[in-house]
Amino acid sequence: MNSTSSALAAFSQENLDPMAESFPKHTQIVVIGGGVIGTAIAFRLAELGSRDIAVLERGQLGCGTSWHAAGNIPLMDQIPEMVQLNRLAADLYEWFEQEQSIGWRRCGRVILARTESRMAEFRSLVNSANRADVEAYLMSPQEAQAKLPNFRTDDLVGALWSPSDGRINPTDLISTYVRKARAQGVQFFEDTKVKSVIVTDSRVAGVETSQGDIRCEYVVNCAGLWSRPLGLQNEIDIPVYPVEHFYALTEPIDGITPDMPTFRDPDALIYGREEVGGLLVGCFDLNAKPVSPETLPDDFSFSLLNEDWEQFGPYMERGIHLVPALANTGIKTLVNGPESFTPDGFPILDHVKAVKGYFVLAGLNSAGILRSAGMALALAEWIVNSDPGIDVSRFSLNRFRPQHNDEAWLRDQVRHAPSGHFAAPGG
Repeated sequence: MNSTSSALAAFSQENLDPMAESFPKHTQIVVIGGGVIGTAIAFRLAELGSRDIAVLERGQLGCGTSWHAAGNIPLMDQIPEMVQLNRLAADLYEWFEQEQSIGWRRCGRVILARTESRMAEFRSLVNSANRADVEAYLMSPQEAQAKLPNFRTDDLVGALWSPSDGRINPTDLISTYVRKARAQGVQFFEDTKVKSVIVTDSRVAGVETSQGDIRCEYVVNCAGLWSRPLGLQNEIDIPVYPVEHFYALTEPIDGITPDMPTFRDPDALIYGREEVGGLLVGCFDLNAKPVSPETLPDDFSFSLLNEDWEQFGPYMERGIHLVPALANTGIKTLVNGPESFTPDGFPILDHVKAVKGYFVLAGLNSAGILRSAGMALALAEWIVNSDPGIDVSRFSLNRFRPQHNDEAWLRDQVRHAPSGHFAAPGG
């Protein structure tokens, strides 16, 4: 367990005394999954006036994918609905930061272009960003180096500068969601595995858990790595599948400061940011390795997969090309954590038509920290007011066909999802 996971576990132990709350027999809403998505939904529901909520986490809060997220918060996107969701996140995190530090910093982002075709994409992106009232500017290689003085830019065609983008500490964000939701009466239960969702007459009637049954009217499946297996128990197809996702954390580097912009090199399929005076360097793997949730141990909590330098090494070489100082900088750790992807790179946010009261928010495609604020609000509005408030048709389960949930097909498709999704200029 690293410092991030340790901090979140300490928060959990301090704030979730198992003796403080008795396990309920009935509640209105059960949220399955206590990562950044589940805790964000709990917070948003409470803000809208719902109080009768139980969040069930199979391990400890934030112990799955959320704790090892990079925490980058971009605003730009070619899709208007995504821009709207991204802005909701930035605004919320700004508010949180004013009350108590969550590591939120509007440091801006530099996206690098190595080809003329990439610069053409950037011109289109700048136009669409400005129409959405998001600041974005084209830069020369020299201007890019002024923002990133440790970086090599002589082989670039240009770059894009997004000054409103930021970064956040995922651990502190989850802790804040929990603290605010709990203050409004939401109950959180750790070490509580959901065995099945109870359905009667085509509607949600409750959940069967390792702590006993709970009767409820609504269930939200945001179980992350385990959302698909949970859906299959009720013959609900949720085409998400985890793959390995890598980033390296380096020792400190001279000239790397906390106000350094985040960066993205879509042509090299790498990204990064400052981390404790060093760099976090991650990749958008061209041929990611699927991870079957059934192979993960039941106690997979604040856990990582084995290091794999054979898989990550070529991307680290690209990082060294971009930041020459990396060649002589020690690596503190190589993080290999599973993250869930959909075959088309778009998240799932929907109400299951065949089971009234069953909602799904899953497959955030390595953007859960970014998407949690906006997508959780849309889902909460859907439950409370019967209307998500924005057009969510793009995220519907109806876009998939039964064959898209075939495990062999899904495993093959998600291999390419990270590079296909994150190589997009606004991603």
